[in-house]
Amino acid sequence: MPENSLSRRSLTTSAVWSVPVVAAAVAAPMAAASVANATLAWSGNASNLATLNLLDTGGTVTATALITRPTQFTLTNGDGAISGETGTVTIIVQRPAGINIPVGRARGFGVSQYNGVATTSGARTAVYQRAAITNLAYGFPLTSFTTTQPITIASNGTLTVPVVFGLAGFSDLLAISAVATFPVTLSVVVAGRTLSATSTITVPVGAGVL
Repeated sequence: MPENSLSRRSLTTSAVWSVPVVAAAVAAPMAAASVANATLAWSGNASNLATLNLLDTGGTVTATALITRPTQFTLTNGDGAISGETGTVTIIVQRPAGINIPVGRARGFGVSQYNGVATTSGARTAVYQRAAITNLAYGFPLTSFTTTQPITIASNGTLTVPVVFGLAGFSDLLAISAVATFPVTLSVVVAGRTLSATSTITVPVGAGVL
């Protein structure tokens, strides 16, 4: 009898403690599923005679031809709320293809403001190619910007973040005789998932900003 009584107590204790373990196992996939339903896209753009901040030298430059660029991105959630997450946001502006500048530097584009706040030099990079023998920088810079973004989105809701681009790097006053199209890549890493979206910045000949 004592042995049977002990076995019943052990079984009862095990059953009590097993309940929260099962509940936690069920809850975790629900949180993961909400992030899995999210999508990312550039959702706005502008095409105008923009006045652009010079990120590395200070001051501004106003374009004399229409510059087209993205102005905001949107995270769109599906079923299931995303609550209290922190995403790592990276925006990369690549060099334009098809424009060969073997000597001298032209400006590229970098993030000037993110979500209404001016970016800092520590959050941005601008990297030129360098000549093998002289180590002199040339061409257009490849730029990147990285920050963190609090992410809380209701089920089937959206989160929109404004982005303002400026001019990165330096200008040796080169004549750019072709339309320059800069690929823009956006990535948001949240809850172990990477979301991405692409766009472009287009600068026509004679815009006077590069």
